[in-house]
This record gives sequence, C-alpha cells and structure tokens, in this order.
Amino acid sequence: MPIRHLSGLTGGGGRARTAALGMPLAALAALGLAAAADASTFQVNPVVLEAPAGAHTAILTIRNSELQPVSVQLRLFRWTQRDGADVYEPTDTLIASPPVATIAGAGSQLVRVGPRAGQLSGAYLVIIEEILPPAVNTGAVRIALRLNLPLYVMPRLGAKAMLRWSGWRDATGHVVLQAQNDGARYQTVVGISAATPGQKGVRLTTHFGAVLPGGSKRWDVGPHPELAGGSALELLVEGSDGVVTRSPVTLAPR
Repeated sequence: MPIRHLSGLTGGGGRARTAALGMPLAALAALGLAAAADASTFQVNPVVLEAPAGAHTAILTIRNSELQPVSVQLRLFRWTQRDGADVYEPTDTLIASPPVATIAGAGSQLVRVGPRAGQLSGAYLVIIEEILPPAVNTGAVRIALRLNLPLYVMPRLGAKAMLRWSGWRDATGHVVLQAQNDGARYQTVVGISAATPGQKGVRLTTHFGAVLPGGSKRWDVGPHPELAGGSALELLVEGSDGVVTRSPVTLAPR
C-alpha cells in the first residue's frame, strides 16, 4: 500500500528525532521530560544523494559522533508524486549494503545503495534509523534518531526543471498552489511569495517541497483573504539554490 505520510519525513533530507513513546520532541519538552532523554548522534554525508544517469550505485557515509557504538538500519522507498502529493512505497528493487550496521565510537561506515539489477532510475527516499539498545534506565525517555535522505537519479547534463504553476481556492476557502514539472530535472522550492497589481508582496509559504520530473506538488497556503478570487498573481518562487523565478497565476474557483 502506498505510504503518503511518514512521521518525521522531510523531502529535503533533513533530520528528525522521533520518541519511542510516539510523542514529538517538542511535546516531551513541554512536559519537562526532554532533559531525561537518551539519544545518540550520527551524521550522514551527503544529505542529498544525486546519482548520474546510468549509475549503478549511490554512496554515502555515516559517521558516529558519540564515543559509544551506534547501530542503524536503512529503509528504502520508491518516491513518486500523484495528484500533487508525495507517495512513498517500500521497494525491494533497491538494496543497501550493508542494510544494518554497528558503527564504533567516533567511527564511520560507508554504505552503497543500488538496484538489484540494472541501473538506478527515478527518485527514492533513504531512511536511516537508529536501533536503540536495551533500556538501562527505564525512567528515561529514549529518543531514536532518524535521517531522511532523498536519492535522485540525475538526467543528462544540461537538463532543467520546468515548473508550470496553477492556483485555486478549494472548498474550505484556502488558496492552493500546484507546480507541475514538465522538465527532466527535479526542482526544490523553499519559499513562495505573491505580488498583485498595486500591492506589496505577500509571503505565502516557506514549506519545503521538491517537484519531481513529470510530477506535481501542491501547497495549501491558507485563506489569504487579500487575494481575491480570479485575481492575477505573480508568484515569486525561491529555489534551494537561492534563485527566485517569477510565474503568473490566476486564482480560479474549484
């Protein structure tokens, strides 16, 4: 079954901590429990995997920042986009070597990710999760570290993303923006603003999102009553490279 939302996922390969209790870290802090947390720290390089077209493997390094050993496991998902949403599906066509590793204190582990046969293609999500050791202090809140890394198979040199934007108000009155990628390269979006005739720019969202080639991504940016239905907007779209592109959009009712 497709997985549309996974706790702690960040499309851009950010890091997220999840509590063994199933509670977010912020909630634990609010309860005064975060000070008793038992957590490990490890880093991954690179945090965004880009494999050239025709590649058979992608390589990453996991480094243990602690003096004690840490054990991790890798989970692999195929990443596609349907109806403007990210869809992550477990895949057995991709393998990690090793899939489970124990890294010595201040040590590192090289990991290779590749297909069982043939060449890499498309986009994937590589999740690296800490395997917690048996509890010693049962009164501590135990935190497992999880890193989420996108893996993109890059197109030929010179290929670019081509985002085509549309916008509308949904049944709840919220403004929804959608980017369709007609290009051959993925595009990351880190912020969207709008400019209307006679008005200053309006910041709509800073929610990170990646638009895959041939895919689409939607942003629900809230009600924004200052943006009238049917009004012409100029979207100012900021990419992760700092480049801002301008795209005209007319809000259409739906």
